[in-house]
Amino acid sequence: MEIIYRRLKRGDENSYRRLHLESLKTFPDFFGTRYEEQSKVEKLQFETAIETESEDNFMFGAFAGEQLVGIAGFRRGDRSKTRHRGELVQVFVNPGFHGQKIGESLIREVLASSFALPGVEILELSAVATNPVQKLYEKLGFETYVVRQNYFKIDGKSWDQRFMELAKEKYLSENHVLPGEDQADTARGSNA
Repeated sequence: MEIIYRRLKRGDENSYRRLHLESLKTFPDFFGTRYEEQSKVEKLQFETAIETESEDNFMFGAFAGEQLVGIAGFRRGDRSKTRHRGELVQVFVNPGFHGQKIGESLIREVLASSFALPGVEILELSAVATNPVQKLYEKLGFETYVVRQNYFKIDGKSWDQRFMELAKEKYLSENHVLPGEDQADTARGSNA
């Protein structure tokens, strides 16, 4: 089945909420929020961002037919001194669709759209240190800058958290093209 990738828009809020909550139930150790807490929130932050089609906070989705099977989001710094940074968040693919590079494709969509925003220079992410997805993040150019021990802790169990970043300059130097550009524009820009 063909997978379609697109930015979530008004009308996709319920599908997003369902899949986000599914991610928390499926992999509770890999997310900093808990299903029990998030399921009680009347409207999640990204439900509002999707509904308002925010430029600074958005979510991409992977669709198999009409079914939303994967998500990956971007959250921009909301203070005047942090607007040059953003965060890759809530990466999840339904386990029945693993092995098709859907997560990688979603992340690539988020990277291209995020770095196309005026002023965004750095993308950060954090992931539980034991999460195998960190190899994908490294493949895409993210570099670890710190691992914080016992970052999350509940009921006597703790998890270390890996913090990673990718600079726009590095992203573009690896011949990635931003939306609205073609290879020739990118090559001319790198020689200027």
